[in-house]
Amino acid sequence: MSVPGASQMLPSTKLCIEIILALLCQGGLCQEPVYRLQVPSRVTVQQGLCVLLPCNFTANFESSGVPYKYWIKDDHRDTSPAVATTDPGRALREPGGRIRLVGDAPDDCSLHISDVRARDRDRYLFRFVKGDFKYSYRVTQPLVDVTELTEQPVLGVPEVLLSGQLVNVTCQAPGTCSGTPPQITWTGGFDYTARNVSVALANGSVSYSSVLSFTPAPGDDGKELVCTVTYPAVVGVSTRTAVRLHVGYPPELLPRGNCTVRGRGPGGAATCHCAAEGNPPPRLEWRLPNRTLPGHFEGPELRATSWARGPAVSGELRGPAGALANVSCAATNAHGQSQAALPVVPAAGFPLTLVLASAVGGSLVLVGAGAAVAWRVRKGRQGSRDPARAGRCQGTRDGQVSYSSKQPESTAPSRRQDATREEGALEKKGRGGGGRGGRCYRGRGDGDQFTEENIYVNA
Repeated sequence: MSVPGASQMLPSTKLCIEIILALLCQGGLCQEPVYRLQVPSRVTVQQGLCVLLPCNFTANFESSGVPYKYWIKDDHRDTSPAVATTDPGRALREPGGRIRLVGDAPDDCSLHISDVRARDRDRYLFRFVKGDFKYSYRVTQPLVDVTELTEQPVLGVPEVLLSGQLVNVTCQAPGTCSGTPPQITWTGGFDYTARNVSVALANGSVSYSSVLSFTPAPGDDGKELVCTVTYPAVVGVSTRTAVRLHVGYPPELLPRGNCTVRGRGPGGAATCHCAAEGNPPPRLEWRLPNRTLPGHFEGPELRATSWARGPAVSGELRGPAGALANVSCAATNAHGQSQAALPVVPAAGFPLTLVLASAVGGSLVLVGAGAAVAWRVRKGRQGSRDPARAGRCQGTRDGQVSYSSKQPESTAPSRRQDATREEGALEKKGRGGGGRGGRCYRGRGDGDQFTEENIYVNA
């Protein structure tokens, strides 16, 4: 080991300096400080991705000749095939540029590895040659550590999709590499179109993504959307991300909502039913002519309850029939509102009842109520001596009305123009069709002293 200025030193001084330098070499510091390698001692990368090993070095750049840079791995012999080099005459372990030197500066020794495989895991040795100057930087040999691919694609999905509106969803592949482009695929069970997007970054790397366009429907709520990224340059390496879709839609009132009436008169009661579906599940309101009741309500006369099952909500309102004669049901959520008036229908075995009123020239008498309503108009002279005859009046399936009497037959025809009689027979006259009702006429045989008209109307 030469010591600068040793010719002017005393022999004892020169010996001391050489001993000190020898001791420093034993500690690993014998490399001359002018030749340094500035590089991370270790970098970690996942399979299929890429890694940049930033590096700078110092050397005798004043030496004459063409400078060449080399990165070597495995046996680290200076003559071993390089994994990357600027020397066109040096053999490469793997031609094709997957591993290459990047950076144009004379002191830049940065190394870039694309499509990383498991076999890329190793320590790497840098060597610089310029004319007579040749130097291998053995003191600092960075480690490239390769692990399994665990990074997942990044999905850009709105928290809530609106039914019927076109939406664009993005899937960003892990890594920003300039190697083999990854393959990005979608699965989800619905119609869609997709396009790949690549963006060149300032550092020379590339970002890869895919944009999915589709129009969600209510049936897509809860479906799983999956983005899978496959790296074709590395066999068996892929990653995926799944997300469950939340599709919102405005409420829709379900059919068969109504108010059912039970009983007659002031004591009658009504129960109103209403159901709606929406996402998020809507809230129900009962709208009366003079007030609006929430889905849950407890009052002196009225009581409302509601319950949800998934996106569907059902409600019930109970109270006096008179108070619930005009009820509308409204369903509301964040995406809209739906409202409809509820029809009033009689409960089974509880028909609607007619209100009776007097009429000029006679009286309106309720005969009965059942599956239909019938009433009778009696007209005639007061003081008629002929007793009233017993009989019944019925509707038939074709809209006609039949009448039967247990009294003796009359031979005198009625003067009613639309009723003709023969001996022992009675004319039938239908009103409407399909069982909607009719009327029957009963004549008296006392020379038009009395006429009885039974009118039968289906409810």
